[in-house]
Amino acid sequence: MAVLNKLLTNVVLTEASMAKMQRILATLLRDVDATAVVLVEKSGQLLALEGDTKGIDTVAVASLVSGSFSSSRAVAKLIGENDFVSMFQQGERTSIYMSALDTRDVLVVVFVDPAKTGLVKVHIEQAAKLLTNELQALMGSAPDPLP
Repeated sequence: MAVLNKLLTNVVLTEASMAKMQRILATLLRDVDATAVVLVEKSGQLLALEGDTKGIDTVAVASLVSGSFSSSRAVAKLIGENDFVSMFQQGERTSIYMSALDTRDVLVVVFVDPAKTGLVKVHIEQAAKLLTNELQALMGSAPDPLP
């Protein structure tokens, strides 16, 4: 089931851009045989998702993923790094790989086969570039914020 949240604070979404982002997510989902792929806006809002999210509180996941990346930026600075761009978490049955886009939005892949972690990393990097380009184009067309 494809879902796209149209209520964002910093971008203006067009039908064409929504369709393009959904295609990118669907391709990533298929290419890595993931359970779900989630795009999280930097504020912690769910932007888009593809796949089977039954039983997953996607709104809470989006918020927590955003918070995780915020805290990881602070840790990175403490050890002399500018930022961390990806995180991997492995559970007994499910793993997630998260990658920060240049826009600071986060792409999350939920998958079950830990042997596919390398494959997920390669494909998430490719999808992240495509999504970054699309989001940057949208931000360029966003109206100026109110004073």
